[in-house]
Amino acid sequence: MRWIITVDNHGGCMGLGEDANGAPARGTPEQGDALPMEFRLYNARGDVLFEGRCGDIDADWWDGFEPLNYLWQPFRCRRMSYRRVGTEEIWRWFRP
Repeated sequence: MRWIITVDNHGGCMGLGEDANGAPARGTPEQGDALPMEFRLYNARGDVLFEGRCGDIDADWWDGFEPLNYLWQPFRCRRMSYRRVGTEEIWRWFRP
């Protein structure tokens, strides 16, 4: 699933992500505009480290886990929330 970091509150990861085939790739935040979901990654204290856009987590929760899985170890991201872009939905916690 394609995902990309569009807001970096930690440093050094702007544009980090994966292409549609799951290969690591860098891009620009504007490339994320076409993706239907937005996500936030948090550390254990609840601070938002990264925000980004990704494919449809509701349709494919397994691949929706990729941003958290990728940034779990190097940046100690421990939780992820997401919602559909353009809505006022509450942020839902990612729970496979």
